[in-house]
Amino acid sequence: MTKITNDVFPAGEGNFELPDVPSEEFFGKQEASSEPRYEFEIPPAPVPEKDVNNTITSDVVVIGGGIAGSCAALSAAETGAQTILIEKTDRYQGHGLMYGVIGSRLQKKLGIEINKDEVILKLMQFAGNRPDQRLLRMWADNSGAAMDWLMDITDKAELGVFILDYPPPAKFDNSNEYYPQYLATHHYALGLGPEEGRVARCIMDTASKKGVVTYFNTQAKQLIRAGGKARVTGLIAQDKDGNYIKFLVRKAVILCTGDYGNNREMVMKYCPHVLSMKCGLKTSTGEGLQMAMWAGAVMEPGPHTPMMHASPNPLGGVAFLNVNLKGERFQNEDIPGYAYINAIARQPGQTAWQIFDSKYPEELPFMGIGLGKRNMVTEAKLDFSTMQHAIEKQIVEKQAVKVNTLEELAEKIKIPVSPFKATIERYNQLARLGKDLDFGKRPDRLTPIDHPPYYAGRDWGVKMYHVLLGGLNTNTRLQAVDKDWDAIPGLYLAGNTMGNRFAVDYPTMIPGISHGMCITFGRLAGQNAAAF
Repeated sequence: MTKITNDVFPAGEGNFELPDVPSEEFFGKQEASSEPRYEFEIPPAPVPEKDVNNTITSDVVVIGGGIAGSCAALSAAETGAQTILIEKTDRYQGHGLMYGVIGSRLQKKLGIEINKDEVILKLMQFAGNRPDQRLLRMWADNSGAAMDWLMDITDKAELGVFILDYPPPAKFDNSNEYYPQYLATHHYALGLGPEEGRVARCIMDTASKKGVVTYFNTQAKQLIRAGGKARVTGLIAQDKDGNYIKFLVRKAVILCTGDYGNNREMVMKYCPHVLSMKCGLKTSTGEGLQMAMWAGAVMEPGPHTPMMHASPNPLGGVAFLNVNLKGERFQNEDIPGYAYINAIARQPGQTAWQIFDSKYPEELPFMGIGLGKRNMVTEAKLDFSTMQHAIEKQIVEKQAVKVNTLEELAEKIKIPVSPFKATIERYNQLARLGKDLDFGKRPDRLTPIDHPPYYAGRDWGVKMYHVLLGGLNTNTRLQAVDKDWDAIPGLYLAGNTMGNRFAVDYPTMIPGISHGMCITFGRLAGQNAAAF
């Protein structure tokens, strides 16, 4: 036993003993049952050799044809490794428009400088210190080069890319922001169609030219591993006709199969607080994660992080007054989309209204930047910017409730007139005072509501999430690790199969950071696997 003393306390106080080795007496009895609790935890019987219709050998096999998987396949092929990609659907996958990175040539061209250390520490702080900071450092140090690599590909296809919210409002300064916002987001959306699909197509077309062979409608079923500390030597997959194919690898398998948001059992275990919601991505069924766990990989601790974005009112999550169905103000409105949603989901009826007046076009440029904020301040050198501004004004006039008196507004949105008017009166007093004594919102975003006509846009708690950001424990070589944190040889991870990156909420201080990690870690996983 180790005796601990503290001379600050009187004799007999503050002196205690710690066991040299953690014990039940000190920590309480720890009972970790090895028995599976859910069906997905039970490994299936191996596919009999006699049922295998074909065997194919390659250096590297990538499972999953999303952004991470296509980047992994391309980067492995660029090293000269013979590479196969298998995808369970009939096409490659592209879901998202933004790539959050630091240090790209576009940022350098525009003079955008981002302090990596500051961002990494903010991300760690935001997530309660749960992520692996080494992985965040890998993303920060390598994401700029990965984006340049991607832009080399998309430039050839003449896909325009710009930095979201650049240039920012003249007085924008992160040191004064309640939640910081970094100009790291590379945006391919031009308002003219599904640009994410075109980006995925560019990557896969380039990969094909580098020799990557793709098998669509091919569902991975089991990883091949002899057990113990043995190497993963391949996998068994099944094609659309039910035929089993054995893919053997000379080097490694890269698992890029995405999340498990549409697997109710897995959601129940790892992220139960979203069970009442729906997952927006039908392919997120968790088979890849299950295969890895059957082979010895370990899921990071839950609860995992759902990706949810801004409210759907006409102006998005900008910092105008919010009132609930009681007519009461309930939060500091100067917050990003996920925080906006979190608060509204805890209000009566999971509903709130955003209140503003006819001055809103002049006030919007002072309301901050970020994902889901329609602030009409971006002056990107693209036709999309001008078009976006016009569309946003049309959206407000079409979707918002618009009346000439506050009494009419309360009646239209069906909230009590008296408390609503009292809320407006208090809010206007604080705005004129220049200090938010109730919720601490910064003065320049505390604007009086006193110029009719008056507007109200409806917010409600989100009933859907995009993906669940929880994955397998991962080392800095991007290998899956076992319960002892030893690398599983021959098994690499990228995309949403990777754990140890996020916690609590999705950090939209860098919108698109998930996709930024897909291209960064996908590229690195391909290089590492090819060098195995």
